[in-house]
Amino acid sequence: MSDPILSVEGLQVNYGRVEAVRNVSFEVATGALVTLVGANGAGKTSILNAVSGLIRPRHGVIKFKGQDITKWPAHRLVKAGLVQVPEGREILGTLTVAENLSLGGWHRGSTLNANVARVYDRFPVLFERRRLHAGALSGGEQQMLSIARALIAEPEILLLDEPSMGLAPKIVDEVFSVIEEIRSTGTTVVLVEQNARRALAAADFGYVLETGEITHSGPAHELLADEKVIEAYLGLD
Repeated sequence: MSDPILSVEGLQVNYGRVEAVRNVSFEVATGALVTLVGANGAGKTSILNAVSGLIRPRHGVIKFKGQDITKWPAHRLVKAGLVQVPEGREILGTLTVAENLSLGGWHRGSTLNANVARVYDRFPVLFERRRLHAGALSGGEQQMLSIARALIAEPEILLLDEPSMGLAPKIVDEVFSVIEEIRSTGTTVVLVEQNARRALAAADFGYVLETGEITHSGPAHELLADEKVIEAYLGLD
């Protein structure tokens, strides 16, 4: 296993007096696809938001490529290569598809046009709809736009928060195909998903969260076969 590109040690996240995440530690190997799974309210999104600089943890240390980034703001992390695709997509509906993509590469300068061309090749539907307001896209197209906008930032590690939320099963298949393709190009992926079975099937390693704590962890295929994990999180076939 290669040295971790991301490590989180003793993370605690509070919202006022409410402790959303307590003493969470995990590592992500370079080039891996790692998933954090658990029910709603388990603390998955809070962890991603702390890692990506959107919220400040109360305790803990976050390291990216060996450097302490715990207090870095989100824009600095994006420039360094750590990029999040947020829950709910958060595309700018009143701007066109092309304008949304350009904003994703605000810091890339000379490589922006080439990066936009690459994501159009990967997502032909976005090229077809590039002049449309992003708010006019379907839910699946908006999710593709959100992922494409993140890829234009040239991430070394991509944090994906509930990418299948609210999508039809056929579109979920397409989203997971894109995630696996991104990983195959060498980009490290951290995937937060409520669809635990699907996420673990795609991942190398998994962490299961319950009420802000990691309760199980291990190679994803072992978690998929663990009877306690199946009963508690995956459902019985």
